Amino acid sequence: MQNKHVLTAQLANLQSWRYGMAAQISRVSEYMREHSQSAYQAGVAEEIAALSQKVEAVNITIIFLAESGRGKSELINALFFTDLGRRLLPSGALHATRCLTEVRFDRNRKTGLQLLPIESREQPRRFQEIYEDETGWRSVFFDADNPDSIARAFGTLAETRRVSVADAVSWGLHQDFLSNLSRDGGWVDVPRWRYAVINFPHPLLDAGLVVIDTPDHTALTGEPEFYRETLPAADAIVMVLNALEGVTKPDLSLWKDSIGGSQNKREFEREPEGLTQARLVVLNKIDLLYQAPPEGILDPKEADLKWLREIDRRVQDVADLMRVDQLKVLPVSATQALTGAFENNQDTVVKSRLYRLTRALNAYLPNNRQLALSNKILGQLSAMLEAAQASLDQSRFEALQGLHALTELRRKNLALSAAIEAEVGSKRQALLASLDELSAVKPVHSRFAAELSNLTLPDLARRDAELASEQIAASIMPNKLNESLINYFAESRARIRAIDEKLNDIRLIFGNLGEKTFRILNVGNHELHPFATHRFYTEIDKAEEAANTELTRSGNLLVRRANAVAEQFESLIAKRVIHVLEIAHRESGSWMRGVFTGIEKPVEELHQRMRDRAAKIDIIRSAELDLAGKIAEFQALLDVVKTKHAALANTRESVERFGGMRYTDE
Repeated sequence: MQNKHVLTAQLANLQSWRYGMAAQISRVSEYMREHSQSAYQAGVAEEIAALSQKVEAVNITIIFLAESGRGKSELINALFFTDLGRRLLPSGALHATRCLTEVRFDRNRKTGLQLLPIESREQPRRFQEIYEDETGWRSVFFDADNPDSIARAFGTLAETRRVSVADAVSWGLHQDFLSNLSRDGGWVDVPRWRYAVINFPHPLLDAGLVVIDTPDHTALTGEPEFYRETLPAADAIVMVLNALEGVTKPDLSLWKDSIGGSQNKREFEREPEGLTQARLVVLNKIDLLYQAPPEGILDPKEADLKWLREIDRRVQDVADLMRVDQLKVLPVSATQALTGAFENNQDTVVKSRLYRLTRALNAYLPNNRQLALSNKILGQLSAMLEAAQASLDQSRFEALQGLHALTELRRKNLALSAAIEAEVGSKRQALLASLDELSAVKPVHSRFAAELSNLTLPDLARRDAELASEQIAASIMPNKLNESLINYFAESRARIRAIDEKLNDIRLIFGNLGEKTFRILNVGNHELHPFATHRFYTEIDKAEEAANTELTRSGNLLVRRANAVAEQFESLIAKRVIHVLEIAHRESGSWMRGVFTGIEKPVEELHQRMRDRAAKIDIIRSAELDLAGKIAEFQALLDVVKTKHAALANTRESVERFGGMRYTDE
């Protein structure tokens, strides 16, 4: 089916990334275990295990939200499981699931249900801790190839148990939740299970798809941790509405408070651009909107057109009420999609419009979460290899130094010791002076860092944007609008120029300090890491160009209210300029920290080397053993280091090649 092919492409990329990343972690782990055992025993094993768990946990999670009777389970079956030739999830009021249900596949677990009893609410622990504790779950296994076995197992999802209202309240089932349950005097029927995990072998689930089915809105409010953490972390949220009912008050409340964004005093804002989560609204059961024409009264084609116009009208109403892009409101018929798939009737499948939902999922699913995690993991792996490289370099340096020192010691031990001692003594004075100077400069660095941070505060840009928006909203004539925009962009560029001036002061002071320190200590050439601001000017120019195109075109104020132009300015222009200051604030802070550490770290490393060398002078002077045997030992050590260097180079090349491939793919 269409939806399977669309999702398969994304899931194949995810699976490929999993395998590739797991291979790199394994390769680094193997190297560290075989060639850097001391570092491996010092916590690297635990870190590598944690990275592996993170990779295994990466999936594409889609959460479906709806009240009972919206056809949510039917929609999930139609989207993902039509290839089974039968419904996987039970549907209908009698079979409706009463708890949060997660559908996934783990090859390391048996096919079946994992059920968390409702009594687990008595435990004073976070839900995530209870979720990870396998001792509190109940298991119901089934045969994945036997529909009757599956149906019997899934029937447990609709089970309830009768408890006192006091017990229900003590479990955190508040009044809104209890009002939806059956009562009998002081007793109430509550769901038997709090959470369910279905482990079912299916290609999409095996590739990393996780589907979470929610019973209704009140179940979410009864699980605040899920409401607060799991919802925002999902890759996609699909809210399912009934085409006949439209948007209900609970639907709108949930969308505004937890899914669609924040709410201001006037109105609910539209979704911001650049979300890392797909948020879609499905208008299900559009087939119920169709009214067959009485014979001879209305032509069937006219009835179809009337049906399509009615669908479009309801889509528009939902989009306006929920303040979402109309393209993210998808009218479908899950029943038609399933019927058409099971009967191999492509016309019915097309008429269900399910293909539009699969396209929307493919288009809006975020593609940057995996990249961010990939960069983080590769960075940690690179840091491990860098630590191993530093250890090898140190070992090689010490071996070479030992060889040289012992060879010279054979000819004139005392003379060499005296020369080394004189060298260390002369450099020590310069080194101590440099350390004192760096200590004295630290307050200056802190002051510059604070000044630079204040210049790049995004709040300044937000304040400018608010002022400009107020001026635009008050504009009546186009020339006033142009004047407000000119002033706004002039102020924005002035902020960047102030940052430039402060950067020049910092470069001058710390550049001279670094050159002087490195020259005196002879530790190489000092170079300040560049920090370019021309890109900020470029982004402001682009924003100004967009403003001139979208806001100041002829007649804009004549056909639109000034308030509307101000809102367009905030969403299209000011947001981009504020983003420039946010980047400048974040990157300038990192750059400023590197300014000082770029000088301090080499000096401290030299200090450590000087202490090490001074200590080795005594060793050289007291060496009276067989120097030839020690030289052989050093040579053997160099051979070992050489072998480890080759293995490290191969491992590093593999990690870097994988990182480059992923970056290119993205």
